[in-house]
This record gives sequence, C-alpha cells and structure tokens, in this order.
Amino acid sequence: MSADDPQLRSERAFEEIGALKHQMEGLKQDVENLKTESRSWIRTWGVYLGILASVFAVPRAAKEAFDSFYQHPKFSVLTPVPLTLFYDTQHQRVTFSFPVLASNYGNRGGVIVAAAAHFEPPPMDATDPQFKFVDETRHSVDIPFPVPVGVSKSVVGSVSFTGSGLMAPGRHRLDVTLIGDDRKPLPMMPLQFCFDLNDELVAVISQESQRLLNTPCE
Repeated sequence: MSADDPQLRSERAFEEIGALKHQMEGLKQDVENLKTESRSWIRTWGVYLGILASVFAVPRAAKEAFDSFYQHPKFSVLTPVPLTLFYDTQHQRVTFSFPVLASNYGNRGGVIVAAAAHFEPPPMDATDPQFKFVDETRHSVDIPFPVPVGVSKSVVGSVSFTGSGLMAPGRHRLDVTLIGDDRKPLPMMPLQFCFDLNDELVAVISQESQRLLNTPCE
C-alpha cells in the first residue's frame, strides 16, 4: 500500500459526506413543498377526523343520558340446565321439566310473555297452553311473569307433548324458547336438551320422574 493511501481515503470520505448532505437538503425541500401543497387537504380532513372522534368518543354523561331515556330490560338466563322426564303411558304423554334462572341487568323491569318448544322425533311443537311454571314454594306462576331489575327469577318450567312414538328408542331433542316483552327470544335461547332413550329408560320414566344430564346437541 502506498504512503498516500490514507489521504485518498480521506478525500473519498469527504466526497461521500458532501453527496449525502446534498441529498438531505433536497429531501428537506421536498418535505417543505409537500407541507405547503397539502395544508388545505390536512385542514379539510382534520375537520372530518374531529367529527368522527366526537362520534366515537361518547362522554359518560351522554351515555347515562341515553340510558335514562332508553329504558330497557337486559335478561340473562343460566345454561345449561338439567332435564327431568316423566312418561304417562296410559295417555301417551311425556312431560319435560327444567329449571329457569333468569336475571335482569337492565334499567327497567322485564316480563317473560310467552314460551314455545319444539321436540323431535317425531317433530312436534308446543305453545303457552302446554307450559306450566311454579316457583320455589311450588305455587303456580302464570305467563306473563315479571323479572324485576337486579333480581333473579327462579322457576321450574314444564311442557307436555301427547302422541304416539314420542318415546321411541334413539336420540331425541327438545328446544325451549322464552320470549320477552319485546316479542324477541331471551338471550341464550333456545334452551337445548339432547338425550338418548332406550327401553330400560322408558320403563323407568313410566314409573317415576327421571333427571337426565344435559348432553351437548350437535
């Protein structure tokens, strides 16, 4: 390596620094031009963004005012629940019983106004007249029945179906739907019960009520 190599390297380094400085100056000028040209665009979109922010960032006071204006119940129903079966062989009537624990977390008392059920196979439907509800003291609870705010309503419901072939061996399914005063199904509806029947189980439920574990429905 020659003696003047360090000098050549220094000169080359100064040239590269000068080129980089020139590029930085050009970039700075481009940014300034972009700021000037985009100022009106930024102002316009700033207004839009401010409007959007005010829409999504709803103050707590505004939410409370809305809640006070819009009074509504908010139901919650405990699931899963066990199912109890009893089969009246003489009248070919099967009765399904199940607990209902409904809570109301809204800001207005709610009412359960109707009930419906679907059983299969064979496919059969039931409405209010085929349902019965009783409270913890075994007193009858008529539909519609209220669910006050902040209070859990605990009842036992039952629904009956009558017909031939109801207790045929195999897999069966029962769907129960409770309806609120807005005429819509409550949350977690329908309550779904799936179970398997065989001759031994049918013989048992023909003599006394039998509670079944609620198996998941596929």
